Amino acid sequence: MAHAARCPVVERVGRIAALHPDRTAVVGTAEVLDYRELWLRVDAWWERCATLGLAPGTLVAVLCGDGTGLPSAFLGARAAGLVPLLIDEGLPQSGVDAVWEAARPAAVLRADKDELEPTGEPNPRTLPTEAGYVVFSSGTQDTPKGIVGQAAGLLAFLDWEIAELDVRPGTRVAMLTSPSFDVVYRDLLLPLCSGGELHIANQAVRFTPPAVLPWLAEHGIEVLHAVPSLSARWLVADGPTVDSLRYTLFAGEPLYGRHVQRWRAAAPRTRVVNLYGPSETTLARFHHEIPADCGPGLQPVGRPLPNARVDLVPAEPTSEHGDALRVLITTPHGSLGYLPGTCSPDDLSRLRREHGITRFQTQDRGLLDPEGNLVIVGRLDSLVKRRGTFVDIMRIEAAAAELAEVRAACCVQLTSNSEIVLAVEGPDPAAAAGLHRRLRAPLGRDIPDRVVVLPTLPLLPGGKADRRRVRELLNLEETARGLQGG
Repeated sequence: MAHAARCPVVERVGRIAALHPDRTAVVGTAEVLDYRELWLRVDAWWERCATLGLAPGTLVAVLCGDGTGLPSAFLGARAAGLVPLLIDEGLPQSGVDAVWEAARPAAVLRADKDELEPTGEPNPRTLPTEAGYVVFSSGTQDTPKGIVGQAAGLLAFLDWEIAELDVRPGTRVAMLTSPSFDVVYRDLLLPLCSGGELHIANQAVRFTPPAVLPWLAEHGIEVLHAVPSLSARWLVADGPTVDSLRYTLFAGEPLYGRHVQRWRAAAPRTRVVNLYGPSETTLARFHHEIPADCGPGLQPVGRPLPNARVDLVPAEPTSEHGDALRVLITTPHGSLGYLPGTCSPDDLSRLRREHGITRFQTQDRGLLDPEGNLVIVGRLDSLVKRRGTFVDIMRIEAAAAELAEVRAACCVQLTSNSEIVLAVEGPDPAAAAGLHRRLRAPLGRDIPDRVVVLPTLPLLPGGKADRRRVRELLNLEETARGLQGG
């Protein structure tokens, strides 16, 4: 079959399918596909997409459920020259609607129902031929932005990861990530671009933390990508030891040595790698393998991947705690830019794509440790003013992570009264006052005004702590306290 557009990822999977047609490609709850069947389904999707007569680069939505339909729907759309936006059907409808309105897709592929239909959108988006996918940022800090990912950038990262992890035909890789977030492409494409096996966890597993370790063990998973705060919940219940796990790659949040130690107790043979890279720079641009004797505190994100460079540049506001500077990343493998209308003028000024090079001024603050590894110590917007002095709320979170009974921490400044409140998950609610006292020595005047213990911290679908929701909950609590006091 002659494809309408050359996509490097599609071409790679096609070569793998031709070499290993009888090998297992995708393992789901209800069915298992070998590479021959997977490629037949890719062809079928391409033929259906071609009947729409859409211009190359047209944006389409791919609705993803629990089944094995996502890989073939994504690859089929790409083979037809279209640019997919993956949408998790398990997300709240309000979030789906907001993304849909901003994206303006020309068609929708229902991956697990094998259905395709035009949306009737009068002004669908058409993107450059280099585009390989569209993703919306997590919204951890602000309104989600539409990011145009680069097809060649995907494959560049995958080639690095295949070599770095020694991923081979038959290697079993887990997909536990929501399809709506770009990091899912690490799960989805790493095995399929190397002849490995993609094992897709259904929502019953993804949304039930005690079920994850048994699922990993049952499927003999060898490579796992995870978010620290979400994986901490997987460890709450006593689960089986996952002896098959060769590599665990953490990303998306600060990684602390205490969590690494707990994770290694559950997966004693795993090597742990800390990845870092905003969505604007494609999946990850830095990596650091955590040594066996790591300390309990914040871990480095390491050194740049090939063809990436980091510069640390001054930015306001500054912090009195060390020499951290704004992290600026330059790479040919970064994104192509933002979807027009989904970002602010400041966002546009920080992300530039010129002469085949992406230059992105992140909102992260970093420094180099004595070994030359990059350490992300906070964000520019994690410095908040309290009584005329800047306080670093990520420094507060780091101190809380040092406490053994704290599984996860999220610090916010309330809009109702400007208090800085630390919300933690793990200890008994009665322990809040004791935690506050124990933070006084490491934090000094940066100590939070209060510590609140929540049964569980709200998480975004991608696994990160939902800082906005935490702030809303604490603001509501403060309002209720004020009413009771009145």
